[in-house]
Amino acid sequence: MKSFLLFGILFLTTSVICAQETFQREKGVEIKKDTAKVNNYTISVGLNIIDNGRSSSPFNAETMAFKTPFFIGIERRFESKWSLVLAASTNRLTIASVEKFYISIEAAGQFYFDDYIFKNEDIEMYAGLGLGRYFLENNGSNTMNVIGGGRYWFSDHYGISLQGCGKVGLTPINESVRNHYQYNLGLVWRI
Repeated sequence: MKSFLLFGILFLTTSVICAQETFQREKGVEIKKDTAKVNNYTISVGLNIIDNGRSSSPFNAETMAFKTPFFIGIERRFESKWSLVLAASTNRLTIASVEKFYISIEAAGQFYFDDYIFKNEDIEMYAGLGLGRYFLENNGSNTMNVIGGGRYWFSDHYGISLQGCGKVGLTPINESVRNHYQYNLGLVWRI
């Protein structure tokens, strides 16, 4: 299973980089960078809530976990509307009346579509797909992640972010967690 996760991360990374280069070649226009204004990297930190209700609907308040709820993410934004994100998060889940430490690592590709909706540089919205691996104590499982979120930049370098992530368990499935949802609220720093 570890090789599956590594191949998935390699596939996502290669796909995003190739999509960026193809997009630039198709445009046929050389993009000149103003190095003073290019900010390709962001770092996000904040809190998360995990819904492990094993139900089909998100936002099940009775099964939400909010103990040691931290996340961090590093994003590389390309000149196109694509980006690559590496993230980690922690929490504590109660499973069969036993509280277990939860940690996850993820890699995802994201597409920014806010330019099609808003004519505002302060608002960013994105959707993405990725692969992840979470650990409960010493047991690990893989997930396929569906991501959606947005950011509001209140200055050139600082903003707030809100993100939802549906994590679909891949075989072999951990029956005590299966599919779950994670919601992140944090601060973003544009480097």
